[in-house]
Amino acid sequence: MRPEHRRELRHDKFVDEMGSLSTRARENQRFLLTVTVAVVAVALLAYGIYYYRNSREQRAQEALAIAIETIDTPLLTPPGPQQQPSVPGAKYKTEAERSAAAEKQFKDLESKYGGTDAADVANLYLARMDAGRGDVTGARKLLNAFIAEHPKHVLVGSARFSLYQLRIENGEAAQVANELQAEVNKTDPVLPADSLLVLMAHAYEVQGNAQKSKEAYRRITTEFPDSPYALEAQRRMGPA
Repeated sequence: MRPEHRRELRHDKFVDEMGSLSTRARENQRFLLTVTVAVVAVALLAYGIYYYRNSREQRAQEALAIAIETIDTPLLTPPGPQQQPSVPGAKYKTEAERSAAAEKQFKDLESKYGGTDAADVANLYLARMDAGRGDVTGARKLLNAFIAEHPKHVLVGSARFSLYQLRIENGEAAQVANELQAEVNKTDPVLPADSLLVLMAHAYEVQGNAQKSKEAYRRITTEFPDSPYALEAQRRMGPA
């Protein structure tokens, strides 16, 4: 083969290879660009969701704080012959008026920000309000829903305690006492042992079993002397 032909062949091969490499490079660039755009889009979406949720939770927490503040608002001093000075911040004339205002705020919060931590806490307040006016069915529904949906929530213990109390005071004292005794005997009960015992003592009181009630209180004072229930348990036991 003539030298010039070999040079032409090498040149053509070089051109073909470079052309192929250029094509692959362009394809790789398009692929990398597509991947980059997709990654950026996912990141922006994730950030958008996080920002939306964070902003929504913040607004919900602010609404919760307002509703709780309403519950704690002092009442206006009723008129009388010896009119007392108004308490700073007083807005409502009666307890019923104040409770109605707070309940509306809690319900609005749950409606607008359902699924947030603040809405979950609002439902616990609504359960307490239902129980306060004798709506046992409504209170139990809210408490059971909270416990089922948030078994690890920091307030689930409070919800369980409230539910036990509600059941004791509404005809289930005997059944609850048996459940509490079973929980006390467990290595990992659903509530701290002193909380279970104070509930148990109350359940026995409701049944008229003073001896078992005092025994539960005695266990609190002896086994859990640092319990927040210890002083009340000592009082309930009476003189030794």
